[in-house]
Amino acid sequence: MMNYEIDFIGVNEESSKDAAATCLRFYSQELGRYVIIVYDGGFAVHGKAMVKLIKKYYTDEKFPYIDIVICSHSDDDHASGLSEIFDACFVGHLIVNRPWLYASELYKKIKDKRKTIDSLERELKETYSAIAELETKALEQDTKIHEGFQGKVLSYVPLWILSPTREFFIQQVIESSKTPLQEDASISFFKKAFETIRDTIKDYWNKDAIREGESTTPENETSIVIYGDMAEEGSFLLTGDAGVQALTEAADYADFMGISLSSVKFYQIPHHGGRHNVSPSVLNRIVGSIQPSGTTPNKSAFVSVAKNSDHPKKMVVNAYIRRGVKVFEARTSSKWHHRGTPERDAYNTATPLEFSEYVESWD
Repeated sequence: MMNYEIDFIGVNEESSKDAAATCLRFYSQELGRYVIIVYDGGFAVHGKAMVKLIKKYYTDEKFPYIDIVICSHSDDDHASGLSEIFDACFVGHLIVNRPWLYASELYKKIKDKRKTIDSLERELKETYSAIAELETKALEQDTKIHEGFQGKVLSYVPLWILSPTREFFIQQVIESSKTPLQEDASISFFKKAFETIRDTIKDYWNKDAIREGESTTPENETSIVIYGDMAEEGSFLLTGDAGVQALTEAADYADFMGISLSSVKFYQIPHHGGRHNVSPSVLNRIVGSIQPSGTTPNKSAFVSVAKNSDHPKKMVVNAYIRRGVKVFEARTSSKWHHRGTPERDAYNTATPLEFSEYVESWD
């Protein structure tokens, strides 16, 4: 038995934006103690809330020791709050992918040769400032910094990175509008991503309203996708803001490693339940096929959203529900998934989201 718990941080603030901050711990028989891991820190307010939760429920240390901090990708709503963890805790290992480490490879794509490799490296650090700050804080603490590419996280931790590979990560950085290599990257996506949805359509149990062929930003596709094997207590999948490309990479690697993602019992829904990150075929691979109506759910999923957000999209929630998954929001309060860990007096059983008869129109 491997007792474990996962917390998704929610904050009750009117001005908050969608963000993702997750922490977890599991009992290691090998080490004879709980291992504490942070996966993304949201904005500063989420990072502060996470520190309070860790001190209250994970450890009574004044300056907690965090075994591993994982920054899934560079977006501020996942990365910036991790600075709060470094300010309040001791961190053993930081797993983060830093684009400037590959400046010499990226430089080959630049047409303007007035730039140098050194100037490109500096520019990338300025552009990806949230993770540059994490690097600085980690070096000040003597935290060991690791790249987050496919493979085992650390030898004593039953976590695997399913995506990205090094090659896939560099390709996404090249395609990113944040990287000073091209001018018009990702414009078409942003026009789609922030559209106002006015109409609704009828949704039916046996057919997804989400569709094939959607895409998200290259930054989102760089998300470090984590598979956790908690032995008899089940397994979990943390996805950050991964899109169809990254989830496909993750599923391919899982197949190669003999990992059954459709047997996972707990999922993070990518990108706050956005409809551009998943497709029917990808969900069939990582969650499972559509179940007959009335089937008792045997899995759970959490999604991180802001207080006044229009996420998660109803069509995404429905897609998980029809695959036998109970979906819970970490919106104005944190949500807790646990197996074999001590009960918490202040926590009540959460109510899952219901299947929506009408969902957002694509038109």
